[in-house]
Amino acid sequence: MTLSDLLGRPDRWARLLGWALALGLLLGIIGPFGSYPANMFTRTVYWTGLFVGGTLLLWPCVAAAAVIGPARGFPLPFAFVVIALAGAVPVAALAAAGGHLFWPVRASGMRALEWYGQTVVIALPVAAGALWLETRLYGGERPLPPIAESPPSADVTHRLPDHLLESALCLQMEDHHVRIHAHQRSWLQLATLREAIDQIGPERGLQVHRSWWVARDAVRDVVEDGRSVRLKLANGLEVPVARNRIADLRTRGWLDGRQEIAG
Repeated sequence: MTLSDLLGRPDRWARLLGWALALGLLLGIIGPFGSYPANMFTRTVYWTGLFVGGTLLLWPCVAAAAVIGPARGFPLPFAFVVIALAGAVPVAALAAAGGHLFWPVRASGMRALEWYGQTVVIALPVAAGALWLETRLYGGERPLPPIAESPPSADVTHRLPDHLLESALCLQMEDHHVRIHAHQRSWLQLATLREAIDQIGPERGLQVHRSWWVARDAVRDVVEDGRSVRLKLANGLEVPVARNRIADLRTRGWLDGRQEIAG
């Protein structure tokens, strides 16, 4: 799952804005937080405008929490709450502006903290539900074609989807296929490990084992148990390091400053 995938896909924005319109219509009918005395048209315009505007303001914050937070070692719930609380500030300002436009008398009696608290009560559960739907139900990446049944020919080069390799924390060889591991998902693709590594290029990481390639910025810790070394990655996987690669990784600084001695 990448930030460009969460923010750059038209189908994802269509779903999010569709849900925003539906929720705005629902709250326009219900009329919560003192808006019911207004006529239904006024309520509907206010709530649909607030949900659409709030989606445009808050979803980039939620997407950043889902991608950048775990990549920096923060638990996803913590990153989500912190960034969503910050993102709720401009949404509360939008709610206050709409309130002064549609209900100036009532809005003039509300303080900024009341607008913010009212926004948080609505925005956080809605944003959490949207994040769950988009990363779990609808998936974090574009749908992939089925894997071919036939084994690869020796003279055929397979090109993997670029958007999957961009999100790869590590690659694992599995027979005639390569498994691409990201933060929360993995995909099995018809290719050799060498083909995938050549497509990624030498800058992002190294092949640390006959069956494994690891992205440099995915390493969070090093586990040493006698003569064996494993790299602990941001997605929780522990990747073995071949003994003939340990010295090279130590020279390159991969094993410095993150030592954990297994008991």
